[in-house]
Amino acid sequence: MVESSPSPSTLIDIQEIPNPYRRIFADYHFFNRVQSRVFHDVLFNDQSIALSAPTGSGKTVIFELAIIRQLIALENSKYSNVSKIIYISPMKALCEERLIDWHKKLSQYGINCISITGDSENIDFHNLSNHNLIITTPEKWDSISRKWKENKQFIQEIKVFMIDEVHLLNEEFRGATLEALICRMKTIQSSLFDENAGSVNLKQNIRFIAVSATFPNIKDMGEWLCGAKCFSFDDSIRPVKLNTIVMGYSYSRACSPFKFDITLNYKLSGLILKYSNGKPTLIFCSTRKSVEMATKQLTQTLTIPLSASQKEVLYKAASSVSDSKLRSSIVHGIGYHHGGLLSETRSIIEQLFRAAILPVLITTSTLATGVNLPAHLVIIKSTKFYDKGGFQDYTATSLLQMIGRAGRPQFDTEATALILTTNNDKVSISSYSYIISNNRYRNCLEFSHTG
Repeated sequence: MVESSPSPSTLIDIQEIPNPYRRIFADYHFFNRVQSRVFHDVLFNDQSIALSAPTGSGKTVIFELAIIRQLIALENSKYSNVSKIIYISPMKALCEERLIDWHKKLSQYGINCISITGDSENIDFHNLSNHNLIITTPEKWDSISRKWKENKQFIQEIKVFMIDEVHLLNEEFRGATLEALICRMKTIQSSLFDENAGSVNLKQNIRFIAVSATFPNIKDMGEWLCGAKCFSFDDSIRPVKLNTIVMGYSYSRACSPFKFDITLNYKLSGLILKYSNGKPTLIFCSTRKSVEMATKQLTQTLTIPLSASQKEVLYKAASSVSDSKLRSSIVHGIGYHHGGLLSETRSIIEQLFRAAILPVLITTSTLATGVNLPAHLVIIKSTKFYDKGGFQDYTATSLLQMIGRAGRPQFDTEATALILTTNNDKVSISSYSYIISNNRYRNCLEFSHTG
């Protein structure tokens, strides 16, 4: 059974969290509708959970409730110092963000966090023995967990397995890795026994918590995760009303998708002026080169009014950036973000945009599943990307991830997402059922014909 979006009901007060764990949620007084609906199932039950809810609905709190559940369960347990919680995220940047946030929140309760990503070398089970919360990517955990049969003592300590952005299963390449490691954890759950309990009949109990903003068949996921309880929430619970506009442009067959992508750079300035309302704008491009070309064009054509304090912060930030092209664009209030930048530089850009000091950020589509950087206006520049020697269409899931970044709950009551494509492709985009039906990610969907 899948529990769907509830009618408005009383929100759960933070005071229902047992002391001393309320401090984790000190920034607010009530859980939102999604969090309130799953609250008791996550905090006072050990059943696995599969959840699909729109971006911005506070899914990270679901993981934190599961962690608190484990802390409460282990308060009087002789195994409390060895229990492990695994958190899987597809993005290295998000792993680092979770590490910083959860170390700050959870270290006071004896939770020792560690982030293991592609930058981490020579990491094995022995290196992780003194850590309770392991934050890692699918690829890294897949590599480490292959030797689980040689490290049964460590494996038996895993009590919670948390999967963020579980819709990654649908990706052609990375999905196979995530599927393999989940299957491995299920195999572990069915084959290992709790030797410490002295019973050969007591199976290893691993609780799965899987969440996504765009998972279409959540019921199937729940069944696959050993009978997880499923929750699916539509856009009616989204904290910010989202207006999605698909804009089709004329496209000559003699013009390659690459050239069409370039022509869209000349549309950006006018679209920002029309739809941003002077608020933060996030632009998604398919490649690093496209990101930098769009930035160059906007820097030349868009004049952004900056306050004296903004200018001061932006000039100071620019001076600490080694990339000369990025340095010159930052002072104009326009920045870019992609994997070719130093991690320190990406962090600076993220902080500037999150604080609304940097008005415009242009990035690759991978940021849609990475660091949480919401904007008032999201623009998807072209619906095609280059892969395997040719141009491919973004999947509906990818588009939903990107437009889901529109809307800042603490600042906006509504937001806008623009999808720029060809007139021909506009027709196929309109057939994406998860964009235009079931009110999913759509309060108002328009189709704009432009020349």
